[in-house]
Amino acid sequence: MEEAQILLDQFAASALNALITKMPFLDKEGKIGEKVGEDELLQIKKNLAKSAYEYASWMLIAREEQKEWLKENEAAFKQSNQ
Repeated sequence: MEEAQILLDQFAASALNALITKMPFLDKEGKIGEKVGEDELLQIKKNLAKSAYEYASWMLIAREEQKEWLKENEAAFKQSNQ
């Protein structure tokens, strides 16, 4: 598997974990006493997964931008560590 895809999947897993942690608990029994239908629950899960991959994509973009920034400023880092 390509490195970018592996990183995307790893970042998405981390993002999904954070999204689930922040989201109120939802299941067939409902959210805080409210009934949630199976179709609605399925849509919520799909949206969470899509959001996780969206965050992961932005993480990959930021990673590449950071690599470029570090390359451009490498001399400054070497100088400060001496």
